[in-house]
Amino acid sequence: MSFLVLGSLFFWDSMNLKLVKKNVIDVDIKDIEQLSSKLNLPAKFVELLYTRGVCGEQAIKRFLYPNENNFHDPFLMKGMSAAVKRLNLAVENNETIVVYGDYDVDGVCSAAILSLYLAERGATVYTHIPSRINEGYGLNTESIERIIEDCSPDIILTCDCGISGHKEVEVAQDLGVEVIVTDHHEVSDTVPDCIVVNPHQVDCEYPFEYLCGAGVALKVVEAMGGIKDAKKFWELAAIATIADLVPLVDENRLIVQLGLTSVSNIKNLGLKTLLLSQKISGNITSSDIAFKIAPRINAAGRMGDAYNAFELLTSDNLNRINSLIESINEDNSKRKSVCAKLYDEAIEDIKKENIIDRRCIILSHPEWEKGITGIVAARLSGEFNRPSFILVKSGNTYKGTARSIADINIYNLLTNAADLLIEYGGHSQAAGFSILPENIPAFKERVAEYLRGFPREYFEPMLTYDIEISESEISQKLIDCLELLEPTGNSNTKPFFMLNESKVKVQPCKSNILHTQITLPDSFQIFAFNNYNKNHFLTTDGKKSLVVEFQTNIYNGKEYIRGILRGISIEKLTFSDEVAAANFIKMTALTSSNEPKFQKYDPIKINDIIGDNIYGTLLICGCRKSYEWFLKQYKGNSIILHDFMFSSLKNNYSRIIVSPEIDENLDLYGYEKIIFIDKPISTSIISHINANSNAEVYIPSVDEYNIMEDISLDRSVFAYYYDAIKRFKDVKSSTLWGFYKSLATRVNISLKQFITCLLVFIDIGFVSIPSGEFNIKFNNGVRADLTSSALYRRFEEYKRHYGRSN
Repeated sequence: MSFLVLGSLFFWDSMNLKLVKKNVIDVDIKDIEQLSSKLNLPAKFVELLYTRGVCGEQAIKRFLYPNENNFHDPFLMKGMSAAVKRLNLAVENNETIVVYGDYDVDGVCSAAILSLYLAERGATVYTHIPSRINEGYGLNTESIERIIEDCSPDIILTCDCGISGHKEVEVAQDLGVEVIVTDHHEVSDTVPDCIVVNPHQVDCEYPFEYLCGAGVALKVVEAMGGIKDAKKFWELAAIATIADLVPLVDENRLIVQLGLTSVSNIKNLGLKTLLLSQKISGNITSSDIAFKIAPRINAAGRMGDAYNAFELLTSDNLNRINSLIESINEDNSKRKSVCAKLYDEAIEDIKKENIIDRRCIILSHPEWEKGITGIVAARLSGEFNRPSFILVKSGNTYKGTARSIADINIYNLLTNAADLLIEYGGHSQAAGFSILPENIPAFKERVAEYLRGFPREYFEPMLTYDIEISESEISQKLIDCLELLEPTGNSNTKPFFMLNESKVKVQPCKSNILHTQITLPDSFQIFAFNNYNKNHFLTTDGKKSLVVEFQTNIYNGKEYIRGILRGISIEKLTFSDEVAAANFIKMTALTSSNEPKFQKYDPIKINDIIGDNIYGTLLICGCRKSYEWFLKQYKGNSIILHDFMFSSLKNNYSRIIVSPEIDENLDLYGYEKIIFIDKPISTSIISHINANSNAEVYIPSVDEYNIMEDISLDRSVFAYYYDAIKRFKDVKSSTLWGFYKSLATRVNISLKQFITCLLVFIDIGFVSIPSGEFNIKFNNGVRADLTSSALYRRFEEYKRHYGRSN
C-alpha cells in the first residue's frame, strides 16, 4: 500500500550518529589571537588551520600562498639521478622511447606530460595507453612484445605503473630493451631490476611520498629541465592529483594551486576546450575537476579507448579535439548507464551474502563490465562503510578492484592475503588484484578474519565536523578566507562547522517546499536541500547540533553568505506519537499466506536477545511509551541507529525503528533478528516479514502498551469518517498526509482513526487509491459489512485481547 506512506512528509533521520570532531588538538587561544591579528585572518580560520596541522606563521603562509620555490628537490627521490642521466643520453643520441602509461586520469596525464616533454626535447617518442579490458592494469607481457616488434624502442619508460611488474621488466630486458619505471604505487618486496623512480621506496629520501603518477612524472621533467620546463605541465599534473584522490597537502597542494588558477591561464588546448565545454570559465575548483572533468577523461578508458583521452591532452588540432570531446561525452553517458545497472545487480547479490558477520563486501560475477568496477566498489564502500571488493572474470582468472574506508589500509589487507593472489598493487584506499576462481572462497574468509582485528568504531557511522562556531563568529571575511583552503579533497576536505542551537525558525523555501530555510536567532540563514521530511527534528525542543558548510551565494546580483546543512545530531529521538501509532496500525495491511513463525520473549531479557553485533538486529516499536521503555531497559551499545519510520542509512546496522515503513524503505535481507517491542496488531505482519526475510522474529510475551486504545470500531464512527472523506474527496493534495491535514481543518477527526477507517474501506473495496498522484476514488455500488474486512477482524481481535469493546 505505497499510497499510505505517511512518512512522505514527516521527518525521519538517525538521532544517535556519533558527533565527532575530526582532529582534536590542544589550541592555545593566545597564539590563535596573535596570529589572527598579525596575519589579518579571522581567529576561527586560524583555529581551523591549526586543527589541520597548519600551525605557526610560516606554515600558514606556505599553506595559503603558493610559491614555486617550495617545491622539493627532485633529485632527493631515489633513482631520479640515474633516470635523468639515461633519458638525457637518449635525447642526445636520438634514441626511441616508448612511454607506457595507464588508462585512468593519472596514467593518461602522466603519459601526456612525459610524451610532450620528451618530444619537445627532440626525442623520438611513442606512447602506449593500455586497454583496460584487453590488457588490464600494469605492464603486460604481450603488449611489451608487440611494442618492441612495432617500435623497436631503446627504452620503455613507464608512468603510473610498473612497480609491480618485475617479470614483465625482465621480458623487455631479455629482448634487449631498457626499462625505466616511474610510479607512485606501494612497493612490494620484489622491485623491478631496473632504474626505479618511486617515492615509496624504502630508502628514498624524498620528503613527500604521496605524489600521484603524474606528480612523479612532473618531478622527472623538473629534474631534466628545471622549474621553467616543469611549469608547462602543472595543469596536467593538477588534474591527475585531484582525480587520483591523493592527499591534497604539501607538494600535491602546491601542484594544484599553481596548476589550476583560472581557465584563462590554461595553456593545454585540449584541457581548456574540455573545461569550456562544461561551462567552466572562471576560477577552477577541485570540485570542477572531480565531478566534471575527471569522470569524462576516465570514461574514455572505462567504456571506449583511453588513447582518445591521451590524444585530447596532446593534440593542437581544435577540430580533432572537439571530435574527441564528443566521443568522450558519449563514453561518459554510457558509463553512467552501465554503472547504474551494475550497482543494482550488486545490491541484489549483496542480499545473498553474509553481511551480518562480515565487515566487508566481496562480490564476484563473471559477466560484469570491467571498466566500472572501481566506481561501484567505491559506492558500496561508502554506503556500507566497509571495504568492498568487486571481482570479474578475465580469462581463466578473476580481476579484483578494492576500495577501502578511513583507517583501513587496503594494500596491507591484500598483502595479508598475498598467498591467495596471483598479483596485486595499489594504495591505502584503492587497489587491484587478480585471483584464481578456486581461491575466492578462502580469500573471503581471510579478509573477513583480518577485519575482525580492527576496532568496531572504524565501521560505525559518524557525523564529523572540524570546529565549533557560534552565530556571532560567522562573517563574510571568514567565508572569503575559506576559499583560500582550495584545493579541497583528500586530507584537506571542505570544512564543516558545528553550531549548537536550541530554538531555530524553520520554513519551506518559497521556490520549492522540498527545501528548507532555517533561521538562527540572529537571522543567519541555513538552507537544507530536500529536507522537508526532516523539518520536524529542527522544530523540537532541546539541543540540536547542526553541522554546516558555509558558502557565498549570488542572488539578484548581490553577494551574501549562507549555510548549507550537512547533518543534524540531537540528544533524543522525538516524534509524533499519533503518527507513530497510525503508521504502526498501517502495518496491519501487510500480509502473506505463510503461517507466521515467531518466538515469544520475556521483555526483561531483551538485552540477551539483542546481543553485541553492530549488524543484523532490528527492533520495532509503535509508540513513545515503548520507545522510552527500551531506552531505560537497554544496557548495551550495539544498537547504532535510532530511526523514525524510515531507515536513515542503507547499511544493515543494528537499529531501533519506531513504526517502520517496511515495504517502502526498509530492506530486511540484512537482519538475522527482528524484535518487536510492541506486540504487532496482527500476526499477518509477521507472516509478511517471514516471506521477505530469514530473520528470527521475536514478540513480547507480556503486552504493555495498547496501540489502539483510543480507536473505535463502532459502525457509526466508520460511517462518520466515510462521509467526511467522501464530502471532501476532491480536496487537492499530492500526498495522503496533505489530504488528512486539509480534511482535519474541515471536520473533527484523528489521524489514528482516519488511517484505521481508510484501511478498512480499501480492504472492503469502498474506495481505492490509484497509483500516481494521490486521490481517493469511491467505488459506487459496493456494499459490504465491516466484518467482511479481514483487516477489521484483525483490529477486533486486537481490541478483544486488551478487554475493550468499543
